[in-house]
Amino acid sequence: MSDYFPKDIIQEILQRLPTKCLIKCTLVCKPWRSLIQSPSFIHSHLRRTIHSNNQDAAVGLLLLRAFAGNENSALYSLRWDNSETGEHSKLVNPYPYIKEAIFSPSERVVVRDFHVVGACNGLVCLAVDFAYVGSQTIIWNPSVRKFVTLPRRGVSLSKTGKHRASYAFGYDSRTNDYKVLRSTSNRYGKTPCEVEIWSLLRGSWKSLSAAVVPEDFMFGVYNNGNVVPGNFGPVDKHAFVNGALHWVQRRTVGEDKFILWFHMGSELFGEIMMPEGLTRERCFVLRYEESLALLKSEELQGNCSKFDIWVMKEHGVVESWTKLFTVHLQRHMLEPFCFTRSGELVFKMCGSGRRLLKVDLKTEEFKYFGIDGYMCHFMDSFVESLVLLGQANAISY
Repeated sequence: MSDYFPKDIIQEILQRLPTKCLIKCTLVCKPWRSLIQSPSFIHSHLRRTIHSNNQDAAVGLLLLRAFAGNENSALYSLRWDNSETGEHSKLVNPYPYIKEAIFSPSERVVVRDFHVVGACNGLVCLAVDFAYVGSQTIIWNPSVRKFVTLPRRGVSLSKTGKHRASYAFGYDSRTNDYKVLRSTSNRYGKTPCEVEIWSLLRGSWKSLSAAVVPEDFMFGVYNNGNVVPGNFGPVDKHAFVNGALHWVQRRTVGEDKFILWFHMGSELFGEIMMPEGLTRERCFVLRYEESLALLKSEELQGNCSKFDIWVMKEHGVVESWTKLFTVHLQRHMLEPFCFTRSGELVFKMCGSGRRLLKVDLKTEEFKYFGIDGYMCHFMDSFVESLVLLGQANAISY
């Protein structure tokens, strides 16, 4: 084909193909393989997919079922936003291959704890604690069936039992780099022992100096004011918006809360004040389209719940907080998961991850969905990408 079409025309055609087709195209010839695996092509293809209005674009919801002790029971699934049937595309479970890559056949290891950190640009960050061995962090691309294992750290959480780790995952658009923020604290959630960041480009961890970390920093300790047990600590709700991670933080002195952010490019912390009157309320942060959203949760009488949804229209400008919706639901104990691409809000019924609710914010109509018989522990918007396809240290399975 290269004898008939110029190289730039071939590249333009290939960039319009879905991920699975491009993986097959790498087998056509060496020039195509080199092109498709190049960082510039992968980045351009990702941008085109994210901003595509094509109904066939591979953008949907990623549903993950966590496991404890038996990784063979794990379920990984994609639900496409454009699917009218509600069908799910089952993903290949990577954990048997991850264990094989990390441990020798003679080592008997079991999963002690499992934590889905987050998803970004087709990558999923996972943190796993192996009994008697320690914690391991993985960056996984289910679309290309590749993963990268991060270097282990010095503190072995499962051995000491005195420390817990919390993680967050995001993207630095200036350098086209993916980063993991990690904090270790003692089991009672006091001052972190260490805060560090890992970079895919650098391939290593870097400790952040005490001068950079805020004095009252307690990332991953509180989940709306309640300490949650577990070796990894709580599943801390954080939102990646405008190049920065955001989460609700409580002051070490007093009951007031605020939104702490960490910018992936500058690797610096900052604060955003919450709307007036919400500093002591039960709140969650989420991403709404391209903006930071704050959800105030309130349980009412008669087994009802109310959610006020605020959006920061101009990032970092407190005066731009705007309340967009108030949703009333005939249910208690609901935890917000994420917004869909069409703007619907997905909830998980706390205490029963088997039932998920998708709510139309304008009509307040809702319907149940999910995967029958399976508990869903994580859900977020997801886009298929080629990231990690040309990564030298990525492991295929």
